[in-house]
Amino acid sequence: MEISSGTGPGASGHPEKAVKAAAPEMVKTRQKLPPIEAKAPPKVAEYEPKDVAKAVEELKNYVEGLGRNLSFRRDESINKSIITVRDANTNQLVRQIPAEEVVEVARQIKDSMDNLKAGILMKGEA
Repeated sequence: MEISSGTGPGASGHPEKAVKAAAPEMVKTRQKLPPIEAKAPPKVAEYEPKDVAKAVEELKNYVEGLGRNLSFRRDESINKSIITVRDANTNQLVRQIPAEEVVEVARQIKDSMDNLKAGILMKGEA
């Protein structure tokens, strides 16, 4: 697209006229763009409990080959799974996912939310 400097055909020294003269060219450019297709998000595979148990067992076997013990547990107070990796010889904690500090913060937040909910219910009864 070329904008005239005020000389030539269709330009009388007014920028508005130069833009109006270029407008059909801009419309043509928009029509050349490919259409946008909306795609659905990919489906997340659903696993049976037996499949998860098998995967956990395979993972445990692999980690044990590295000289580590792997354990999974469920912390019901925060409704989250916790994974711990320990040294097979010393039983020393190598890593915990999520870290114990994060688990403790999650417990404190849950307790605070439970207390807040209880307080709101009590105020509603009064």
